[in-house]
Amino acid sequence: MTVKWASGVAVEYGETKAIFDPQTNKTAYPHVFITHAHWDHAKGFSFQHQTKFSTEETYELVKTRKRGKISNWNQVQYGRKVKIGDLEVKPHNAGHILGSTQYEVTSPEGNLIYTGDFNFKDTLTTKAAEARPCDILVMETTFGAPGFTFPSEEKISTEIVKWAVDVIKHGKTPVFQADSVGNAQELIQIFNKLTTLPVATHYSVTRINKIYESYGHALKYIDGGDGEETESAASNKRVFVAPKRFRHSENSDHSFAYVSGWASQLKGEREPFLLSDHADFNQLLQFVEECKPKLVLTCHGGRFNEVFARYVTKKLGIEARPLKLISTTLMPYCL
Repeated sequence: MTVKWASGVAVEYGETKAIFDPQTNKTAYPHVFITHAHWDHAKGFSFQHQTKFSTEETYELVKTRKRGKISNWNQVQYGRKVKIGDLEVKPHNAGHILGSTQYEVTSPEGNLIYTGDFNFKDTLTTKAAEARPCDILVMETTFGAPGFTFPSEEKISTEIVKWAVDVIKHGKTPVFQADSVGNAQELIQIFNKLTTLPVATHYSVTRINKIYESYGHALKYIDGGDGEETESAASNKRVFVAPKRFRHSENSDHSFAYVSGWASQLKGEREPFLLSDHADFNQLLQFVEECKPKLVLTCHGGRFNEVFARYVTKKLGIEARPLKLISTTLMPYCL
C-alpha cells in the first residue's frame, strides 16, 4: 500500500486509487472520501465526475450551504466497510463535528488510519474520536505545538457564561463569533444546560442548527435573522451566536467574543474563549499513543506538521514526519 500527498491524502494499492479530503478537482483519483463538512475538507463535493463518499450528516450539512446538485454521492456509516477494488475503507467517529469521520484503509499489506480534523474528548455535542490500532497513522496537527493546551469543557463553559451574564448586567448583548458548524452548536448547548438565558442565532447558524436537531440534538434557540435588530436584544437579556465573519453595524449595545482554538492568538477588542472542536497538543500525543502506529505522517497543520512529528519521534519513539515531505510513495510498514 502506498500513501502520498496529492493535494489530498492519496492511497494506492495495485490499480486501486482513492483520495481523502482533496483540495483540488484536478485529481486522477476516481474515489473521493470526505471527512467532514468544514469547507477546507469538503471541497470534494464540488467535483462532478468522481465518486464521493461521506456520512449522511456531512452530506446534509454541506447541502445547506452549497449551490447546485451534488452528484455521484455515496453514504458511509460508522463501522461499515466500503470495498474499493483491493482496498477496504471503514469509517469511524472523529469527534470533531456532526458526522465527522476518520477512515481506516485496509489492504492485504496492513492498515492505515486518516483522521482529518478530530477531537479526542467528549463535548456536549460530540463523542470523543475512537483510537484504533494501525500500522500507519495519517493525522491532522492543527494545534500540534506544546503551546496549544485547551482548558477543560467545564472551565471554559463557566468562563463563557460568567462573561455573558456580566455583559448583560451592564445592559449590553453578548455576541459570540464562532464556526457556524460545531462551536456554534456547542455554545447553544452550554447556555441551554447552564443557564435559562435565551439564545438567538444568526440565520447561517440557524440553518445548521436544524440539521443538528434532525439528528437528535436538542437545541433551544431563537432565529435572530441577520442580527440587525431594531430593538436592542439586551432588553430581552439574551445572547447572540453568530458566524466568525459576522460584522454588525457600529452598536455600543453589543460586546463581542471570539470562540476558537485560535482565540489565544487574538488581538483586538473581542473577548477570547478557547473552546475548540479540535484535539489540543496533549490530546494529539495521547491519540498517537493509543493508536500504536509504526509510522505517523502529519498533515493539515502547516508549520506544526514538522513540529509535532519531531515531538512524536522524540517523546514516543515512533517514526514520524510530515506527509508532504516523504517521497512520492511509501512502502508498507507492516511486512
